[in-house]
Amino acid sequence: MKLLKVLVIGVLLIQVNLGWSQSQGIVLNSGVEVIDSYHYSKAFSSNRNYRIFLPPNYRENTEKKYPVIYFFHGWAQRYFGSMGKGYSNYDFGDENDGDNIEKFVSENDVIVLKVDGLNQFKEEPLNLSPYNVSLVSTFRQFPEYFKELIGYIDSHYRTVPDRTHRAVSGLSMGGFMTFWLAAKLPDWVSAAGNFCGSTEFSAGLLDFPVRYAHADMYDNFKTISLRMHNGDSDRLRFYHEDMNRYLLNAVPHYQFKQYEASHVTCGMGDMFIFLKDAFESPLPLPEKWDYIDIYPYFEVWEYKVETSRNRSGYTILENVNKEGFNIAVRNFLPDGELMPSVKVQLTTAPVYKPLTSYKVTDTDVLTEQSREYSLNSDARGSLQFVLNGSEHQIGIEVAPNVANLSLTAVEIEKSDWAVSGGEVSLSMKVLNKGFGEAKGIKAKITAISEGLEVLQGEGDLDKLAPLEEKLVKGVFKVKNNRMGYDIAKFKLNFSDESGQSWQEEFEVLFKDPVEEITNFVIADGKEFTIVKEAVDSASMIVGAGNGDGIANPGETIVLLVEKGGEYLRTHAYTTNDYINQGNVSIRIADPWQEYDHIGGTVKYTMPVLSGQIPEGEKIPFYVEYWTPGSISGQHIIHKGKINVTVQGEDKTTPEVQWVQVLNDELIEARIYDGTSVDKVMLTLTPNEGKSTLKHVSWDLVPTTFSIELKDDGLAGDAVKGDGVYSVRISGKPTYFYDLSFEISDSLGNQGRSVRKEPVFLKETRWK
Repeated sequence: MKLLKVLVIGVLLIQVNLGWSQSQGIVLNSGVEVIDSYHYSKAFSSNRNYRIFLPPNYRENTEKKYPVIYFFHGWAQRYFGSMGKGYSNYDFGDENDGDNIEKFVSENDVIVLKVDGLNQFKEEPLNLSPYNVSLVSTFRQFPEYFKELIGYIDSHYRTVPDRTHRAVSGLSMGGFMTFWLAAKLPDWVSAAGNFCGSTEFSAGLLDFPVRYAHADMYDNFKTISLRMHNGDSDRLRFYHEDMNRYLLNAVPHYQFKQYEASHVTCGMGDMFIFLKDAFESPLPLPEKWDYIDIYPYFEVWEYKVETSRNRSGYTILENVNKEGFNIAVRNFLPDGELMPSVKVQLTTAPVYKPLTSYKVTDTDVLTEQSREYSLNSDARGSLQFVLNGSEHQIGIEVAPNVANLSLTAVEIEKSDWAVSGGEVSLSMKVLNKGFGEAKGIKAKITAISEGLEVLQGEGDLDKLAPLEEKLVKGVFKVKNNRMGYDIAKFKLNFSDESGQSWQEEFEVLFKDPVEEITNFVIADGKEFTIVKEAVDSASMIVGAGNGDGIANPGETIVLLVEKGGEYLRTHAYTTNDYINQGNVSIRIADPWQEYDHIGGTVKYTMPVLSGQIPEGEKIPFYVEYWTPGSISGQHIIHKGKINVTVQGEDKTTPEVQWVQVLNDELIEARIYDGTSVDKVMLTLTPNEGKSTLKHVSWDLVPTTFSIELKDDGLAGDAVKGDGVYSVRISGKPTYFYDLSFEISDSLGNQGRSVRKEPVFLKETRWK
């Protein structure tokens, strides 16, 4: 390692609060002390390294405490060392043209700590990707380790041990970690500074990671001072432009600056001063907070959420305060399918009177069913809710006979999507999830995002009884003058004649004006050679239907754009009521990792047509697709409008979306249809080639058998009518089985679906 103008003082033995730690350190001419040390991690079951930069006079001024910036290095780096000029040389001396960590720490009373991103077992092949993101390869999760590291540093160094004096920053993959950890742990950090970070990666649990994009997580940043730097020749800059189409409009305090630089820590001093200023003037905590998490279990702001989810998905909390909250579990953001079959247990923060009974209202927005019941707080003053993964609006009575108004839906009127530059009409539904009637209700919307005009922003309601939901009288009219931005945020205020008021935020997705695309093909169950992963291709059956290229009711289609003799799949969007009925939303991610090594994916959708679409109905779709650009990392986003005319009758059989076997030998299958599913029969056939067990249960010989799956909420089926069909298998031997489904719908359409991968059943003795 290159060290300039330093005084080497050898090995330091530093006595700390909880014992002795042997560390190697140097004191630079600036007075900054740099120490490479380690601690034991329970999350990793091993020692973890770090490098810490202590300000001058840290040893002499023993009463002073310091805020901390945790810095995350990039790909192929460690907490020490260098790789490539400018990319990772930013610690001290002349590195990074002197705009480095040492210079900042020498001039500011702030500790900077470099985290070691190594995340592999010694027995594993060399993996230069740190933090277990990009391609999730191990079970070890950095968000849990990061909390552990904070605890260690706060107990072994003189830090200011609270979130308002704690920030994260990082380069490249470390930049991804910066925004990810800030969104994941807003109650642990208050500021985040990202240098040229990736905008999307695979992240989360090893068995079911998600495609995680910062652009989807804007509400998690409400309390985070947020800033990003990139270079004007950084090959990731095109992905940064995509992300900024959301963050610059949805997070008003987000700052972005571009430098004359490449993929480096450009403007490091500027960034760290921004973080220091955030320590001195942290953003206020909102009265209501929102939060999204990718893990089945998490804690935030003293709330604890545990779910049974064993598939990729997100838990979404909105408008959380003492009077209630909204919660849902979806398979992707922002409009993925709800997951009602998932069990959810939520424990609130201890903000209620201990050992006290509270009335609760619970409205399931998907089923439009409401109920009222009572919960007793525990000895700490927390309430515990047992729900499912549908969309729930929860009201909690903290004062008698008080209304609690909450927005349940925003609809775009007289258009299939909101177009920027023109007048957009909105209608709104409101629910009273409280315990008293609201009278003389006034509704008013105001703009949060830049470039918005509220042309007509007021509506009213005469009254709203408890657990009553109504459309607000009057049409709201807005205009987005900021082209090229995909989202706009509004604030909604309700008030009533008694002087009560309720506030919340909502978003509208805007699309720029586009031209009609005519060179398209409707894929409805026919084989096509399609473009994948930017420059590769594959032949496959695309869509589901009769394959005649005509959109028939009940089919699942993919809109393909023909370009240069190639077929490209599109992301097709519409708010039309005939599309994706019954909690269906199918989106596939096509990764470009092997092409540009950045981590982004192009998403394409598979709209499901209702079986009741009238003959000749014309449905417009707003579509996007990508093609590679001429510059490394560039992807050109093509946008347009495709008009699809629906013809014929529903002759399409139901589709099996996924199948899984749970630990208690419960088989679940997600099945959807353009109308409704009538019957699901499953046949299990022993797979002699796959199984090496050869009749472990000698008293039982595996044979072919058939059984019916049901969606009735009984005998192991979690939720009636959620589209997940279930059956519990008992008395069958341990073996691998092939699966085939015989399915019919309410119109009499029948079909067979064979799953390619066999499932493994263990012998059970259920009665």
